[in-house]
Amino acid sequence: MKTFATLAAAVALAAGCQNQHSTTSEESSAQASPVAFNVAGAPTVSISVPDMMCEFSCVEQVKEALSSQPGVKEVQVDFDAKRATVAVDPEKFDAEAAIATLVDYQFTNSQLIEDEPQHVVAAKAQMLSDETTPATDAAN
Repeated sequence: MKTFATLAAAVALAAGCQNQHSTTSEESSAQASPVAFNVAGAPTVSISVPDMMCEFSCVEQVKEALSSQPGVKEVQVDFDAKRATVAVDPEKFDAEAAIATLVDYQFTNSQLIEDEPQHVVAAKAQMLSDETTPATDAAN
C-alpha cells in the first residue's frame, strides 16, 4: 500500500509539472511576436552597457535603472549587442544622470553612444516642437 501511495504521488507530481509548463500554439505565437518600440517616434539615445553578463536579471536591471529617469518614455535592451536604446523627451532627459544611475547599478563601463549626441536629440525635439506649435500672427 505504501508503494502504491508513493507511485500515485509521483505520477500526480509529474502530471502537475507537465501541465504547468505546457503552452498552447496561440500562446506560443503571442510570445514570439516582436514588441513594437517607440511607435510615437520620440528621439532616441543609445547607451553601451558592456557590463551586462546575464541575459535576464541584467537586462531587467538596466530597464529598471533607465526607466526611472525623468524624460524616459521607453527602454529597449539588446543583451547580445550590450546596448540600451531609450526613447526620450529631450527636454527632461539627462544622459549623464542616466549613465550615473547605471554606474550605481554596477554597470560601471556604461557610456553614451555618440551616434546621437544629446545636443542632436535636443535639436530634433526643438524641430518637432516648432512643427507642432501654431505660428503667431505678426500683425497682432
